[in-house]
Amino acid sequence: MMAVGTAISFMGAQQQAKGLKRAGDAARRTAEFNRDVRLRNERVALQGADLRERVGDREALRFRKKFSKLQARAETAYRKGGVAASTGTPLQVLAENAGEAEEEVQLTQLAARTEAGRLRESGVNQRLMGDIAMLEGNQRALGFNIQAKAVQTKAYADAFQSMGKAYFSYAGGGGGQIR
Repeated sequence: MMAVGTAISFMGAQQQAKGLKRAGDAARRTAEFNRDVRLRNERVALQGADLRERVGDREALRFRKKFSKLQARAETAYRKGGVAASTGTPLQVLAENAGEAEEEVQLTQLAARTEAGRLRESGVNQRLMGDIAMLEGNQRALGFNIQAKAVQTKAYADAFQSMGKAYFSYAGGGGGQIR
C-alpha cells in the first residue's frame, strides 16, 4: 500500500512540476508579447516624430510663401503711394516685418522639432519598458522553473526514502532477511 501512495505522490509532483514549467513558459510568452507591443509603440512614436517634423517644415514653407506675398503687396503699396520702398522708413518697416517673419518660422520649426523630440523620447521609453517586461518575464519563468526542479527533486527524494523504508521494514520484519 505504501508503494501505491508513493507512486501517486510522485506522479502528482511530476504533474505539479509540468504545471510550473508551463507557467514559466506562459510568463515568457507574455513578456515577449508585451515587448512586441512596446516595440510597435516605439515605431509609431518615431513615425509620429518624423511626421511632426515634416509638417513643421511645411508649415514654415507655407508661412514663408504667404509672407512673401504680403511683403510684395506692402512694397507695391509704397510704390503706388510714391514712396521709395528701398530707403528710409519703408525699408525699416519691411526689414522689421522680415525679421518678425523669420522669427515666426524659427518658432514654428522649433515647436515641431521639440514635439518630435518628445515623441522620439516616448519611443525610447516604450522600447525600454519592453526590455524591462522581457527581463521580468524571464525572471518569472526562471522562478517557475526553479520551483519545478525543486518539486521534482523532492518527489525523487520522497520516493527513494519510501523505498528505503519499505525495504528496511520488509528486511527488518523477517520477510526477506538473509541470515
